[in-house]
Amino acid sequence: MMITIKATIVFEKKYWVGIFERTDKEGFGVARHIFGGEPSDAQIYEFVLTEYQNLKFGQPKGEISVQIKRMNPKRLKRQVKKEMERIKETMRPSTLAQDAMREDLETKKKEKKSRSSAQKQAAKERQFTSKQLKKKEKKKGR
Repeated sequence: MMITIKATIVFEKKYWVGIFERTDKEGFGVARHIFGGEPSDAQIYEFVLTEYQNLKFGQPKGEISVQIKRMNPKRLKRQVKKEMERIKETMRPSTLAQDAMREDLETKKKEKKSRSSAQKQAAKERQFTSKQLKKKEKKKGR
């Protein structure tokens, strides 16, 4: 069984962030760790030795497959031009790790939203039943 691990340390806004990519038989997974200040090589090595197993990798994405399909050269040229325009607008081409992190973030947002809406609904139901009980008590003259 072969496992490939890639660590990338980048500076994002105020903090140094480590992006850890793992490729194994399950697929491709990404985890993110905020270091804070600029880590030295020794600190990164120590982190990998001690804290790597505690990283929470996202759901593994299946095997990456590349399909080569023949296209009309003019159509291919138009598609490449559109893609280059899109990259210029975003200023940064997206990588596989960034896409995986974005997907994980979106799924977590959806889960949190459904959880919070269920909690709100339960709170409304509790409030409604307590109001109904108060009405009944008031009607009975207590």
